[in-house]
Amino acid sequence: MQMGVRVPMAVCNYRVFLSFRGPNSRDSFVKYFYDRLRGSGIVAFLDRKEIKYGEKIDNKIVEAIKHSDICIPVFSEDFASSPACLMEVAQMVESDKEIHPVFFGVEPCVVRRQLGTYEKAFAEHERKNRYPGSIEKWKAALREIGDIRGPVFKDLFSGYQELEDFISELWKLLKMDEQDVTKNLVGIDRDMPEMMRKLGFKYQDGQIVKEKEMTGRWVLAVCGLPGVGKTTLAKVVYNKIGHLFEGCSFLENVRDKIEQKSVVSLQKKLIRDLKRGECPKVESSHQGTTIIQHLFKTNRVLIVLDDVDDLKQIKPLAEQLTWFDLGSIIILTTRRKNVIENYCKVQKNKDHEVNVIHEHEVLSMSENHALELFCMHAFGLDHPLEGYHEMSSEITSAIGNLPFVVETVGKYLYWKSKEIWTETLNHLKRGLEEEVERMLKKDFDHLSENAKQIFLDIACFFTGVEKRIPFYMWAACGCDPYRGVGDLQSMSFLKIGEENEFWVHNQLKFLGREIVKKEDKDPGQRSRLWDYNDVQTTLREKKGTSKVEALRVTPNFNQVDGEVFHHLSSLRFLELDNVDIEGNPENLLPKLVWLDWRGCHEKSKLFAFKMENLVILNLCPSSVKLNLEDWKQLMEKAGSLKVLNLKGCTWINSCLEFPASTQLECLVLEGCLLLSPTTQKSISNFENLVSLNMKCCKFVKDLPQALCSMKALKELLIDGTKIERLKFEEGSLPALEILSACKCEALGDVTDSIKLLKNLRKLILRSCKNLKELPAVIGELVSLQEMDLSETLIKELPPSVKYLENLEVLKMVGTYLKGIPEAIKDLKKLKELDFTHCGSLTGHCNIQGLFSLRILRLKYTRISEVLARDEGQFCLHILELADGVTRQTAS
Repeated sequence: MQMGVRVPMAVCNYRVFLSFRGPNSRDSFVKYFYDRLRGSGIVAFLDRKEIKYGEKIDNKIVEAIKHSDICIPVFSEDFASSPACLMEVAQMVESDKEIHPVFFGVEPCVVRRQLGTYEKAFAEHERKNRYPGSIEKWKAALREIGDIRGPVFKDLFSGYQELEDFISELWKLLKMDEQDVTKNLVGIDRDMPEMMRKLGFKYQDGQIVKEKEMTGRWVLAVCGLPGVGKTTLAKVVYNKIGHLFEGCSFLENVRDKIEQKSVVSLQKKLIRDLKRGECPKVESSHQGTTIIQHLFKTNRVLIVLDDVDDLKQIKPLAEQLTWFDLGSIIILTTRRKNVIENYCKVQKNKDHEVNVIHEHEVLSMSENHALELFCMHAFGLDHPLEGYHEMSSEITSAIGNLPFVVETVGKYLYWKSKEIWTETLNHLKRGLEEEVERMLKKDFDHLSENAKQIFLDIACFFTGVEKRIPFYMWAACGCDPYRGVGDLQSMSFLKIGEENEFWVHNQLKFLGREIVKKEDKDPGQRSRLWDYNDVQTTLREKKGTSKVEALRVTPNFNQVDGEVFHHLSSLRFLELDNVDIEGNPENLLPKLVWLDWRGCHEKSKLFAFKMENLVILNLCPSSVKLNLEDWKQLMEKAGSLKVLNLKGCTWINSCLEFPASTQLECLVLEGCLLLSPTTQKSISNFENLVSLNMKCCKFVKDLPQALCSMKALKELLIDGTKIERLKFEEGSLPALEILSACKCEALGDVTDSIKLLKNLRKLILRSCKNLKELPAVIGELVSLQEMDLSETLIKELPPSVKYLENLEVLKMVGTYLKGIPEAIKDLKKLKELDFTHCGSLTGHCNIQGLFSLRILRLKYTRISEVLARDEGQFCLHILELADGVTRQTAS
């Protein structure tokens, strides 16, 4: 590894070299042209001195020509009378430069064929015989350049617009709009096709293969975690499509600049960029907005507003899409997803004009790409050095494949000793790099107070936890969970996984935990305790205080003195994992909202807690035995209970009675040994029940009649039961949205009564090995969004499936389909189609009518061909085909 050394250049690089003849041109046309180039930001070389007859061209001129991107000879009537000008054009040709001639007061044919004043000038050169070996070279240069098309001006005032157009072309050729991006970008191809598709372009092999039609105006909001690469992606898109627009502007760090009261400077830059250098006087933001609103109505523009998180930051720059002409594009990079929603609301559409508004979330890099990026900065290679592979992989894994962090850590470790590498890895496993922490903390500080508290709970306790349960606690504590979680999702601080669980990036989880640890050096003075050492210090030394709101005690403790809980009077969340309570405490934790006690086996200790405010009780799994009287006492004490989890509590094998006044909304009986006759009574009195989980209740063979009274039930989970038939009574389960009956091996009949479930969104029948068909009326489930029929005996779908117009996901992995179902070919909202391991599936797969398709899995089938509308339709998030499958397009 060797550090690069910057060597100062001896000669300045120019974008344009101007060659012209004499004061007449210089003082009129050339001066105006030169000033307009400079005003547009194009650095041009202009030599104001003439050489004396017989002298050679100055070395400075030769170097200026060689180091210019474009050479522009301004041919005038007396151009050829100047040996210097002729030497310059000959040097341009000899240096193989890109040449764009301008003809001022002279026709191109005069230059090309050396007619008129050019003929006379060469006759004079030949007569003086000062440059005998150069004249033929000059003539050849004029012939070559005279053949190049260029603008022709009769005088200074006759071709203003043509000169402006010429400068615009130079701007594009010189890529003046292009943004600086890192060379050798890694992983960029994952997002580019999808972003281009959302902007209306067809994109293939890194190039635009078809431009979009100039109908409507387009907006793309690029969102994601801080440091995930939003700005870099926006720059790459901007550079690839900028040449297709009449004006382009990339405004970086909009949020920071507006917070620094720099609105007017942003407006000036926007106007100057779109006008290619010109900008009227702007004295106030209101004036700037008015100018932008009226100046570009007939211009097709590309604007990038980087790092905006509020509609107020967009308003002075591009509040209305109608400020710009049809075909214009605005790209926003933002940490808040709701920015795009708010932007949509303020748009005023004209008749027959369409605004196309999309969102694109940038995810963390794949492990391979993160490793490659890390190696480029740590080693200057695309792979680890020998002996560093394992440590490099561990480092990228520890930092969660976030590009900014990967790059930062890689640069830090460049040329560092192996000992420092080891220390860095250990540090990254425990926490954040300072620079990364500052960046993430800045975004955390912009969250609402409710969102902050919810985020800290998730980072410390609830990563990977199904979201619904914590919502009950936050609601009981007045934290407005829907708003708070929505804010966190909008800021990309939080994602909801496929199983409805909370997912937080490793770096953000470290941030949340670090924020809590910095509340106080004494763990007993902090709001949340989860770390074993901190919990040990607090409990064993009885240092707990009323500041502690949430506590997790792991099995390492075995036993905890019940008296310590009297010092923790503000606890709202307590998790005891196979931990016993010593002593005979009473009236513990009056503010407790959530008690999670795995392995509870003494009812006296359970009843030691005050339960008036208890909303969530999780005894999964526990051996504590409650008789009917105990059960009634528990229900009376916990009158506010909304969530009861008795998963794996095998002692529940007889009737449970719940009072008619119960507020219970979520009941988990998974794995309980309930018998069908007792199930009916056990789940009575549940008018408020929203979710019922009877998974693996192996003695349940029929759907309980009590379901008829459950008007609020939205989720019914009966996976792994002995149910043989799905039959629903008229009027039952009107609110049901999720029905899951996976691995019900006895289930062989889904009756027509399923059509009564008008609000059903998800039907999961995976691994029902005895199920051979769906009822013909399945198409009446018009709200259905997801259907999983994998590992069943189903061979075909009913024709009525074509009426499932809201269906987004269809999974039929390992079924006995023989052909792609005709009924699905025009389901316009279908996003995911999975026929993996359908060994009997043959023929072709036509996806032309599946306009929303993003995931197509056909591996281990006998499909021979996939037919799409065009090549762009093959640019899916996931496309898995068997070997030898051909791709055909209709166009």
